[in-house]
Amino acid sequence: QYISYLKWQEELWHSLLDEEIQPDAGKTMLWQYDFLEAFPAARQAATRRPDMMEIKIADATCGMVRQVALWMHPPVEGSAVCEYTLRVPAEVESLRLRFAVGIRDGALMQGDNLCAFRLLVNGRRLWSITKQTNDWERFVLDLPSLAGQDVVIQFVTDALGDNRWNWAVWGEPLLLGYGQKVMQK
Repeated sequence: QYISYLKWQEELWHSLLDEEIQPDAGKTMLWQYDFLEAFPAARQAATRRPDMMEIKIADATCGMVRQVALWMHPPVEGSAVCEYTLRVPAEVESLRLRFAVGIRDGALMQGDNLCAFRLLVNGRRLWSITKQTNDWERFVLDLPSLAGQDVVIQFVTDALGDNRWNWAVWGEPLLLGYGQKVMQK
């Protein structure tokens, strides 16, 4: 029964995301970049000191839903940064970044203990949110046109002064590139 439950969770998760990432009419997905697969090449850093910071890839459960994630427990002071440098293919006309953020089950965050999640593209903040709850929140963001360019994408977590229980995770982050459908004769 437990295996059936896990399969159901995975199917539910992917069906919800598939609905969210449908491309515009006349376009198809041409390319994708999996941040979890590319993790060994990512740069990991703390903006101040890395005391108690942890960045790794592992399964994470948030709201009783388990998936592979980028774990980013922020340090005591400052932020944890996981930085990826990649090149977007020239044929890509539009980009979407698909991901989820969560605080792992078991974390006892209360009161004013929040965790900030930030996403930077080429040094500019594209998105941010603060979280305290143990559920996954899913997002699909449209990115600026970056076809044929080198891009730096930074995943950032910050404990905002209190890193106790900041078990921050980024769920299955993917960069999706769309372009014109090629007509078959």
